[in-house]
Amino acid sequence: MTLVDHLPAALIMTPLAGAALTFVTRRRWDPALVMVTAVVITGLALALSVRVLAEGAFRYRLGGWGAPLGIDLVADGISALFVLLAAVVGLAATAYATSYFGTGDEDAYGRGLVWALWLFLWTALNALFLTGDVFNVYVCLELVGISAVALVTLGGGADALRAGARYLFASMLGAMTYLLGVALLYSATGHLDMATLGSAPTQGIAASTGLVLMVSALVLKTALVPVHFWLPTAHAAAPSPVSAVLSALVVKGSYYVILRLVLDVTYPGQLPGLDVTLGALGAASIVWGSVQALLQTRVKLLVAYSTVAQIGYLFVAIPLMRADGGIVGVAVTAAAAHAVSHGLAKAGFFLSAGSLQHRFGHDRISEMAGAARTTPVLAMACAVAGVTMMGLPPSGGFVAKWLLILTSINVGQWWWAAVMIAGGLLSAAYTFRLVAVFVAEGAGDPGDAHHPARTEWLPLLLASAAALLAFAIPQIDTLVRIGMNLGRAEVLP
Repeated sequence: MTLVDHLPAALIMTPLAGAALTFVTRRRWDPALVMVTAVVITGLALALSVRVLAEGAFRYRLGGWGAPLGIDLVADGISALFVLLAAVVGLAATAYATSYFGTGDEDAYGRGLVWALWLFLWTALNALFLTGDVFNVYVCLELVGISAVALVTLGGGADALRAGARYLFASMLGAMTYLLGVALLYSATGHLDMATLGSAPTQGIAASTGLVLMVSALVLKTALVPVHFWLPTAHAAAPSPVSAVLSALVVKGSYYVILRLVLDVTYPGQLPGLDVTLGALGAASIVWGSVQALLQTRVKLLVAYSTVAQIGYLFVAIPLMRADGGIVGVAVTAAAAHAVSHGLAKAGFFLSAGSLQHRFGHDRISEMAGAARTTPVLAMACAVAGVTMMGLPPSGGFVAKWLLILTSINVGQWWWAAVMIAGGLLSAAYTFRLVAVFVAEGAGDPGDAHHPARTEWLPLLLASAAALLAFAIPQIDTLVRIGMNLGRAEVLP
């Protein structure tokens, strides 16, 4: 084996080693250490994507013990795409956070524990995207949940603690439900590896019940309506770099597992009605989340409810993946493109909202008149992120929604297209409402004019990447199609 073949393990061990080092290094070295770690992870993620594009998917046997006795890490197109998304957003959020957490009272952020928790979260996310074992997914979900809850509450205050408590309840309930589903599935099949489960599916009430419980738990963790109660308060109360990561990556982790279960584990005809149920909940999320975003008076709550709405599009794609007509590849590409574009745009949106909150001392929309004049880069970042939310070309959101609309019409399920068009109009409404306040005459920025440039330009760069993602759709489609041929993946010892 060459060094490049160890990339899946390196993508997990690198952030884990960085997190461990933050406990023993001096506090003033932590930001530099975390930035170096983030750069290394980004390089590894790029290398993994290039390896998969050039040579195809492969499975990495941890410790030389592969499935079914051990655990395989799966490096295919879909996992490489999500790992790369985590790396890009993680690098930007880390660079932003070195300024954000460095300007306030260190005690307010756990005496530096924010860095260890952030790298632990990154470790768990990479492991979640790469694992091919349904029980190991449970372990990763627990690590993601614990790290995320701790990060939400580090800022202190009653609001953060209440939001963290609700998040913890949802996370624990979801994890326990998922574990019960795994136990039932294992009792019926004797397997935990996703590829093995997919190649030798077992019918029966125990296996079906286990899969339903697993998907239900993941729906809770993804904050789909009506179990989205924990997300808006958690994302709004968290420090802005944490909010960006939660919205862009954490909720994508549980959706990624649902996608894997649908594509790799279930077989055609299994769990009848599940795909339509998930699609209906996704449609409800699009409408409800958009309406709630339109009614919000604070920027971070607007962005948080927008996340609820945009996640809905990912679930509308599921019934299209399982529809007849051979269009599963198109639907999966659309879902992947939307996941990436939303991750980039929402990270930029939350980071710009955090900078605006720091400048104005609050995030009340009605009192931010004149922001386009005094903080033009931040106002532009919010507007460009809104382009992806609305689905305007050449954003990745436009391509994803266009493909989903065409697919739904081609298979005769036009109602999904109607919901997505309505969601786009509602997204335009809450985006234009925010931008209208920014460009209105007002007192402007009352705060200190001296701020690190990266707190302005990083949000704009992320939002711009999402707005121009249409040019990368061919590469995303190639990665998705590599990921859908997992059964022919090379196995490395």
